[in-house]
Amino acid sequence: MTISILQIGADDWTASITSCLEWHHTTILDLPTFLARQRDPYVLEQDYVVLTDDVLESTLLSSQIEEWPALRVIYFANQISKDFQDILTERRGFRIEEHTPALVEKRIIDDLSSGQHGFSKSFTEDQFLPQVPKDIHFKREGRFSTKFEGDFGETWQQLGTIIAGKDDFQNNSANEVWLAYDHTEEAAAALLFVFYQLGEIVQQQMIYGEDLHQLKVVVPPEMYDGYEILVFGKGKGLLDFQSIHQRRHRHGLGHLLPGGVWQKTNENEEILNYFNPGNRQKPLIVSFADTRLYVDGFEMREALNTLESPYLLFTDSRVQGGAFDIGTVEYEKSVVQIIKQKIKILGFSPEDVILMGSSMGSYPALYYAEDINPGAVVLAKPILNLGAFTAGSKISRSFDQGWRLDVRRYLTGRVHPDDNEKLNQKLWQHIENTNWTNIQVALFSVTNDEYDGQSLQQLLDFFVEHNTPLTHVTEEGTHMDKLDEMVDFLTTNLEKMKQTMRMEGE
Repeated sequence: MTISILQIGADDWTASITSCLEWHHTTILDLPTFLARQRDPYVLEQDYVVLTDDVLESTLLSSQIEEWPALRVIYFANQISKDFQDILTERRGFRIEEHTPALVEKRIIDDLSSGQHGFSKSFTEDQFLPQVPKDIHFKREGRFSTKFEGDFGETWQQLGTIIAGKDDFQNNSANEVWLAYDHTEEAAAALLFVFYQLGEIVQQQMIYGEDLHQLKVVVPPEMYDGYEILVFGKGKGLLDFQSIHQRRHRHGLGHLLPGGVWQKTNENEEILNYFNPGNRQKPLIVSFADTRLYVDGFEMREALNTLESPYLLFTDSRVQGGAFDIGTVEYEKSVVQIIKQKIKILGFSPEDVILMGSSMGSYPALYYAEDINPGAVVLAKPILNLGAFTAGSKISRSFDQGWRLDVRRYLTGRVHPDDNEKLNQKLWQHIENTNWTNIQVALFSVTNDEYDGQSLQQLLDFFVEHNTPLTHVTEEGTHMDKLDEMVDFLTTNLEKMKQTMRMEGE
């Protein structure tokens, strides 16, 4: 995909740009004239603005950047006036060290394309080949937990091999690697990335110890035709492997998306979020992603960009498709803190927030209403009773292989029918004392929702009991049907709520 660039600076770099970048140039003084020649002078038509002057202090330029969308400016100047820097920070501009045409061009191509490249390799029987040492106990629990327990010795012992493919790495790019695993204090794990060319090893990279609890970068060789990931253990105790996540490395400019944020709790659970301050006018839309069984990524970005309002995206990459953005006390507090931080940054109040989600994402949109007290909640095809939902081993999606049971195991530590009611009640108990009379709810459902259709009437009764202002639309179909109608419902109701909230604030 071609990336369009508007360069603003004294020197025109156009002749030095050699790639597929669509390059436009103007000076600061000529910027008003350049914009006047566009179809709409008030719209930034290019994907990014690159500021190439060494000194940035122009009020004309900073005022224009303040009006343009966030996450669209690239700069490298060292001399920047305070007011100009404040605007660049608020607009979430990308600061880079490169300052020549060739290097800036490469940085844009390598790190600022909008495509999300993220996936996981699980320790299942089709992706992990175990090599169990003598006297080591090996056990699989579902499709996300593979355990080795015993005395591994004082030197690294191979425990198995993850099957990998050459396409895991995009052309000329590295990956950030995150291993989701648990271990007892005296047991240690390691990953060895081995790259081959014509059957010969051409490069190896080992990650071990505390580095496995951070994002580590794996850089493939220029030429290779395959690679594999060897898994090792040493010490004594338990190693519980869940999944290996790999995402395109953007060299400090974001995770999954340019500007995306990766956070880790003290319990080694990752939280991925993406914040766009938009036009700084209410509401703040907080959107939770649906199930993502094989690829990591944020959802609804393009649709929310058209609304121009601030938005915050969450995606849950735990287990093998997500665990409904809930879990331990620390995990849930972290999610709430992230939302409240963005409310504070924008100078908003809780009633200026809309929580939204579809399918799996509908659960946290409802759940965190208790903690945020938002002005509105937008839901589609909700999955609410996690006990009933996770009780079966199969789901109607033909490509799922036990994800529901793994969610149950992840949230309760086991798979047992005695947990049904506890899981079912988690949501209802959490939101019971919320003042729903002040929360506008928009709900989209389908008549034959085989995922968690039994909870729909319970939700409707709950809203009646709590005097909730509700807009409810139902379409004929099953859970995977009427996707276009669902997206239209979400965007239409977000637009209506946006207009209402802004009128009430005038």
